[in-house]
Amino acid sequence: MERWRVLASGTVQGVGFRPFVYRLAHDEALLGEVSNEGLGASLEIQGPTSALERFVARLRVELPHPGDVERLDVEAMPLDHQARAFVIAPSSEAVGRRLSLAPDLATCAACLAELRDPEDRRYRYPFINCTHCGPRYTITSALPYDRPKTTMAVFPMCANCRSEYDDPLNRRYHAQPIACPECGPAIWCVEAARLNDASALEPPKLAPGDWLRHTEHALQAAQRVLESGGILAVKGLGGFHLAVDARNPDAIARLRQRKHRPTKGLAVMVANLEVARGFGQLDPSAIQSLASSAAPIVLVPKAAGVDPGLAPVSNDIGLMLPYTPLHSMLLEGTLDALVMTSGNRSAEPIATENRVAALELGADAVLLHNREIRVGCDDSVLRWSESGPSLIRRARGFVPSALRAEMLPNRSILALGAHLKVTLATLCRGELAVGRHLGDLDNPAAEDAYLDEIERMLRFGQVEPEAVAVDLHPDLFSTHVAQERFAELPIVRVQHHHAHLASVMVEHGLGLDRRVAGIVLDGLGFGEDGTIWGGEVLVGGYERVERVGHLRPIAQPGGDRAALEPFRMATSLLLAAGLGPEHWRFFDEELAAITALRLVSPLTSSVGRLFDGVAALLGVAPRRQTFEGEAAMALERVADERCSSAYSFPVEAGVIEVREMVQELLRDPDDVSLRAARFHNGLADAFVEVACAAGADVVVLSGGAMVNRLLSRRLGTQLQARGVEAFWPRRLPAGDGGLSAGQAAIASVRLST
Repeated sequence: MERWRVLASGTVQGVGFRPFVYRLAHDEALLGEVSNEGLGASLEIQGPTSALERFVARLRVELPHPGDVERLDVEAMPLDHQARAFVIAPSSEAVGRRLSLAPDLATCAACLAELRDPEDRRYRYPFINCTHCGPRYTITSALPYDRPKTTMAVFPMCANCRSEYDDPLNRRYHAQPIACPECGPAIWCVEAARLNDASALEPPKLAPGDWLRHTEHALQAAQRVLESGGILAVKGLGGFHLAVDARNPDAIARLRQRKHRPTKGLAVMVANLEVARGFGQLDPSAIQSLASSAAPIVLVPKAAGVDPGLAPVSNDIGLMLPYTPLHSMLLEGTLDALVMTSGNRSAEPIATENRVAALELGADAVLLHNREIRVGCDDSVLRWSESGPSLIRRARGFVPSALRAEMLPNRSILALGAHLKVTLATLCRGELAVGRHLGDLDNPAAEDAYLDEIERMLRFGQVEPEAVAVDLHPDLFSTHVAQERFAELPIVRVQHHHAHLASVMVEHGLGLDRRVAGIVLDGLGFGEDGTIWGGEVLVGGYERVERVGHLRPIAQPGGDRAALEPFRMATSLLLAAGLGPEHWRFFDEELAAITALRLVSPLTSSVGRLFDGVAALLGVAPRRQTFEGEAAMALERVADERCSSAYSFPVEAGVIEVREMVQELLRDPDDVSLRAARFHNGLADAFVEVACAAGADVVVLSGGAMVNRLLSRRLGTQLQARGVEAFWPRRLPAGDGGLSAGQAAIASVRLST
């Protein structure tokens, strides 16, 4: 007979872990207790040694999804001769080891069945959930994860819910968001005439037994708005969506006008997979992701006949399935597909408050509820390619799940990201926690959300940083935050593309001794030589890298304006190739003179700006881009994927020249689709050549340009043909959303050396 203390780390809060442990302990006839403890779970188990060993073995492998036991620390304890049973004990405030709260989870099959069962007491109740699904992260104020520390604290449980909550054999045992019509949140719809009426934004006072009629009334009012072509603001898990009927072109056009979003793709929420097949081409991988508990937006090739207004510039369309009971109820009857785009004022964080949604989103009506959203969280975006899945935006459904980073030194680091697509990261006790997508830090609202997130991540992770990691650029808001708020700590400045490389290394568990070559392609990053980088081959590891290759720097006429106006880079490319106005009808003589004199024309090796210029030369770029990467997306869209030939990008001492490519592109008599493909292919081939010449044992690939399916496919096939092992971003974004992870990893190593 022995007694063991077991500390469980991983995703073990908010996933039914304690009920699972309770049932397992009873199955093995053990005595003891289990409780949440700060950042993990604490178990004390007592019984025969063989039973204890079986229990620990089963604990590792039998925990249902989405729970995940990443580590078990076991130590012997004195026997408790007074123990008579196995119980679930109250949670402890003690400092634990790992951030283990589950992400928000899509409605499970069992809850959906109850939602549709007229005999069930939660029939048609929009907030049905259990230990396997429902809100987690977005309603939590602090850890450990218990109801008093969530926004459900204001809803006292009724007797029936309390009975389920207290029953270890019930699916809702210790389900913190548990609710029913008698004791939980409610929905209501506010139409246009009352959006300015403060009283209309307050939850209705319902008589007992009136909830079903009221719920149906609210849903029908919301559906009428959508069916008539109106714009509906819908409160979800992590914030508001603006919704319109995805089969109504006029409604889509009105939404684009209201959102000031003329061409960027709009995500579509579909009632089921059958409806999804009418909008996109689904393979088994896409279906698996759509139906997962994370329920991200999945980018898939557009189906034939899809309304061009949904994704005018891209070959892909973003699809997702309903992930809350309310969404499932809204997508009933004739409304089987809704455009669902983030409800926010331009460039600001997603709206989470009822008042803001009613007054500031420009909707014709709002569908509200009174469960407060504590943490705003956008939908995650995922894309599959030949090399596997890649997260473009990591948010709802994935955050706050963390990565194991035990190959790194045991240091406590806060990493602040850069400026675009910002995330934060903390490294502590062998775990790397990367926060939610925060967007671009372009306005006070975004900056305020960023500062709030810093405090939340430090508090949730119980992290006391030893150092703060920032981008090398001296003038970013994130850099100023480090200098002002953490002035007493060492500040580790990390070059942008080195951070990209390190983020892939840490995601794949590559050790401190690994020497890798990194192909890092993106729009911009402040280089060590003071120029703008973005087409780089780096060799090294966490502590340091060497820049062994890059695109030949060319002028960026007008500085940042060139990122908005692709014709500027086209003019620069012509000058770099020794060509004049006769080669391009949009040649700008004044701009050419400014560029030639290097006036307001910093040098850049950016692949993003190269794509802009080539897209303009081929006539597929807009005069002015309305979102980042629009010209590059248009170039990818027109490229013929069947083409295998390539333009020349000569390499000299690691420098990839563009002169010959531009000349070949303009001489080529073939269709634009072939010319666009040859550009993609030649560019990929050149970077593979430089990376392979570096002599590293593996190649990692990162940067925002990796979302380009054609480019990444060619890079992958060329590396495979050379027998080179390649690592791609999978659980972290290839773009700037992954930077903070790399910054944290690099800072931990530098701090230790």
